[in-house]
Amino acid sequence: MKILLVFPRIEHGASTYSDKGSWASLLLGYAVITLPHIAGITPRQHSVTIVDENYEDIDFSADADLIGITCYTMTAPRVYEIADEFRRRGKKVVLGGYHPTAMPEEATQHADSILRGEVELTWPQMLQDAEQGKMKTIYEANPDFDMALIPPIRRDLIRHNPFIGAVQTSRGCPNRCEFCAITSFCQHGVKHRPIKNVIEEMKQIPNSVFIIHDPSLTINPPYSRELFQEMIKHKIKKGWIANGNANVLGKIDDEFLCLARKSGCVEWFVGFESISQASLNGIKKTVNKVEDFKRMIKRVHDHGMTVQGGIIFGFDQDTPDIFETTLEKVKEWGLDCLEVNILTPYPGTPLFDRLEKEGRILTKDWSRYNQVDVVYQPKQMTPQELIEGSRMVAKQYYTMTNVMFRALKILAITRKRAGLVPAGTNYTFRRYYKRDFHI
Repeated sequence: MKILLVFPRIEHGASTYSDKGSWASLLLGYAVITLPHIAGITPRQHSVTIVDENYEDIDFSADADLIGITCYTMTAPRVYEIADEFRRRGKKVVLGGYHPTAMPEEATQHADSILRGEVELTWPQMLQDAEQGKMKTIYEANPDFDMALIPPIRRDLIRHNPFIGAVQTSRGCPNRCEFCAITSFCQHGVKHRPIKNVIEEMKQIPNSVFIIHDPSLTINPPYSRELFQEMIKHKIKKGWIANGNANVLGKIDDEFLCLARKSGCVEWFVGFESISQASLNGIKKTVNKVEDFKRMIKRVHDHGMTVQGGIIFGFDQDTPDIFETTLEKVKEWGLDCLEVNILTPYPGTPLFDRLEKEGRILTKDWSRYNQVDVVYQPKQMTPQELIEGSRMVAKQYYTMTNVMFRALKILAITRKRAGLVPAGTNYTFRRYYKRDFHI
């Protein structure tokens, strides 16, 4: 069969851009490996083409027998438009991703088949069924796949490669944060790829800097330590960025951080989520201790790496004074880059279920589930107060003077060419918030 895989345009986020094919789209674009991964697990008797709508227009008259589309909640309306048009033209359409997994009954109205959860086993099965004209409406996730059998992604099919590449070493997360969709999507716990497989794929990455697309690279320190050692041994001379947990980075031995730095790490993204311990306890992220954040950031700095922090506003314990307090704290911590998000109750999460039960979901316009709109009723402030407070934090943190100062500081900390990436992230976020928060 001829298969066309479609990644829909994303309208919100620090990695989005307004002009397809522009220099900004390549320089500031975000590496997406979902569809190259799907292509990699596709049996070789099928031909695969990938179109990323962030870079190019979709050809609805394309010569393809099957259309596969990945779907986030905020892209669902656009995905349904794409799917409906292809089906109108007589094409078979398959949807997968976070939103169809959470809302299968809705998604089936726009597709011939839905794949829920991880698709390592169900995608090949669905293709076999499609060839026989026996596609099921819904394929339930089968978590019994072997990470050792996952092939490298099809990098040869990436036609618009941004400056930053990507790779993945593990799946799943042991934490059960109320707002996070990962555990509802990956229900098998944490699985790791064999390190030798990861190293071989890293060698194939053409980019000089890449992101490790794991929920956290500090979930299994012995595994990560061995990975760093092998990266050093095999001379993977690239800079890299990964997610990490505050509680681990703050207390783990110095050798771990030294190895991370030596293997190329220039930045850790850390989900602090809040500067309020009450808010953290409320979302069941009790491993995060606000009192330890400043020391953790300094520790990472001392080892030549930077910290990008994620903060979410709108938890039930948040009051209107959370915004000013957050600005004071992140300045005190010396945080290198700040991701400002408004709490978004994604379908499939315990948070969505709770807020819907409490009658606090204000809209199911999925395009607004983008972390910059308010789609639920906050508990201790109005929706407008939440928007204005978040906008104020973004505006004051990302003045041009602050952006330039932090960029120079980051270059001084990393002392590596790859340090240009976290330095540039400040500008990228300023650009994003100017557009979406209107700062």
